[in-house]
Amino acid sequence: MLQRDMSDETPLRSISLFEGLSDAELAAVAASCTIRTFEKQAQILGEQEQTTDVFFILSGTVRSTSYTAAGREVIFNETEAGEIFGEFSAVDGLPRSSSVVAMTDCRVARMTRDKFLHMLEGNGKIAVRLIELLVVKIRSMSERVFEVSALAVRERVRRELLRLAKDGEAFRNGIVIRPAPTHYEIAARIGSHREAVTREFNRLEADGIVEVRRRQLRIVDIKRLQEAEE
Repeated sequence: MLQRDMSDETPLRSISLFEGLSDAELAAVAASCTIRTFEKQAQILGEQEQTTDVFFILSGTVRSTSYTAAGREVIFNETEAGEIFGEFSAVDGLPRSSSVVAMTDCRVARMTRDKFLHMLEGNGKIAVRLIELLVVKIRSMSERVFEVSALAVRERVRRELLRLAKDGEAFRNGIVIRPAPTHYEIAARIGSHREAVTREFNRLEADGIVEVRRRQLRIVDIKRLQEAEE
């Protein structure tokens, strides 16, 4: 794992939290960070870990997860380059609420809690932007809580496919998603189990709405999927 000073670089320009900052402001932020790299599948943070640093993703993707006492995995979200994670503990000082694992080789900028809070106190633009980003996360969490609490597996699978389609590639009348998430991963995201997700995929394939191929998922008819509400 590599660590070095960032004061002479401005890779933070790609981080959404710092949109609109001047070069001088960005340089001041960068001077408070260090770069760290993590290999694919490396654990970056552990659930209940007593650390409070915040991370800005310069490249790669990370996944936030938790496990029940019975060993069932719950996937909260995947965070990509340009986004941040770890800010909850940086704000409230409490232990980590989930584990964070590198899904690809990752390069991140890391800032201590003290420096992060000092930055928020000294720059209103960053503080307001953080509030906006936190609201987006809270709305997303609220949506998922509603889905798990009130919707059948069929509808949860449909909504998860539509979320995945937002980052997919256009293909004829549909969308191609690469790499295709496994049925286990989808189940962990929607609060279900693999067998139930497999049944729903079999139904969607039989109806000609999706096609599952090697390492890719094709939503053949996105309009039918959008219209297939309960």
